[in-house]
Amino acid sequence: MKNPSKTTDRNNSRKSAGLQSDKSNALIAAKLRGYYDSIVDEGTPDHFLDLLERLDAAEQESMKK
Repeated sequence: MKNPSKTTDRNNSRKSAGLQSDKSNALIAAKLRGYYDSIVDEGTPDHFLDLLERLDAAEQESMKK
């Protein structure tokens, strides 16, 4: 027969580990959300916009030929 106190201890340990994991996941999610928001706020760098314009111009030029 199983010892009920060992089963209860094991279940409590699993619940505790699950809560710890949930807290860790929430913290990671919050940090990633903050990082993403900071990147979005930065906008697109000018040199990248210039590159996109040059690529568009090159594509238009190649379509004329």
